[in-house]
Order: sequence, then structure tokens, then C-alpha cells
Amino acid sequence: MKKVVFWDFDGTLVYCHHLWSNSVFDALKSVEPDTDVSFQEIRKHMAYGYTWHTPEKDFTAYKGEKWWELMNAHIYKTYLLLGLDEKKAKQATEKVRGLIKIKEKYFLFDDTVETLKALQGQGVKNVILSNNYPELEETVTALELKDYFDGIIVSALEGYDKPRKELFEIAKKRFPADKYFMVGDNPVADIKGGNGAGMTTILVHNGFDSSADYCFDCLKDILNLTK
Repeated sequence: MKKVVFWDFDGTLVYCHHLWSNSVFDALKSVEPDTDVSFQEIRKHMAYGYTWHTPEKDFTAYKGEKWWELMNAHIYKTYLLLGLDEKKAKQATEKVRGLIKIKEKYFLFDDTVETLKALQGQGVKNVILSNNYPELEETVTALELKDYFDGIIVSALEGYDKPRKELFEIAKKRFPADKYFMVGDNPVADIKGGNGAGMTTILVHNGFDSSADYCFDCLKDILNLTK
């Protein structure tokens, strides 16, 4: 029986410390070291404006570089709202993309590699299915994780964000199997989306949610389901 485990990325395989907010804040401080803008002010504006905040919308016109153009427009507007002049807002916006991809911003969960290796040993395919920026594969490679995956599907390259059924249909078509699992930390994007696609859903690192088929604190607990 062919089995595929689709993995969310941030919050599931790795964790970050407010990745986008910190990157936008660091970019601001690099162009205006004495800024009076606080991190919490940045955080408020990072709680909206990204494609995964409005997954009901069709973003097929904004793939790859177009995705970055859309997101940079939001970041630029945020800087203006926080009081930066246009020149510094533009300079800071241009820095965010590079800061997002710094591998030191990402931390593996203790059992990430162990679990991925074990699944490979079972003959299971591992595939990342993530709401994320177009160059996610670069980050996966930098973290020395790429060899554990058979593929990477990223919303910013497909034009749909989880839990949109279209993204899950793309994933299943690209990786045909008899049994599918969706593993993630988000009850809506990962669990609701996976349920709608007929997958066995597994919520991790996020307590209990009755909508998930299984809820685990540790990734390695998945291994008993995939044997």
C-alpha cells in the first residue's frame, strides 16, 4: 500500500520566534536604528495581509515573484502606517525577503529528523505541504532536510492556501497513493483542509482538537499509524 504523509512546515517540523514580525522589525531597525516603533506594533500589522490570512481568495494571479510583490506591498504599507518616510519604507521592505530565509531563524523539533528517517524506512513518502513563501525549498535545503522529502508543495507557487481544497487536490494528484496523512499544528489550515481531502489528520504541538483524527505532542508518535 502506497502511503504519503503531507507535512506542514512552520510549527510542525520546525518552530520560529515570530518569523515574519521579527524579520519586518529587524529590517526596520536596519534602516532606522533609533526607531520608536515597537515590536508589538509590528506584530499587530503582521496578523493580517498575507495570503494565508484570506485562504478563501484565489491567488493564482500571484505566484512566485508576483506573490512577493503582493506581500511587499503589505509590508511597505505597514512601514508607512508606522511613520517611516517612503524612501526608508522601501529600503526596509527590500530587506525582509532575505531576512525571512536566514536558516538560524528556524529550529527543528527534537524528533523531526528521527521521525522523517523512520518513515522513509517504512517506505512512506514525506511531502511538505505548506502555506509559505516561494523559496521554501531553499530553506529546507539549508536546514539539511531536503533528503527526507519526496517533494515540496508551497502555496505561493500554486496560488491557493490551505485549507483550500484545490491545494489538497494538487497535492494528491502530484503524489498518488492509497493512504494519505496530513500532519500539522493548525486546526483550520491542516486539519480542516486534510479532513476535506479525505486524509487521516494528525494535529501536533497544539493540544487536543476533536476535529483531528489524532492529536500528538511528539512527531514520532505518528510512526505507529503509518506501519
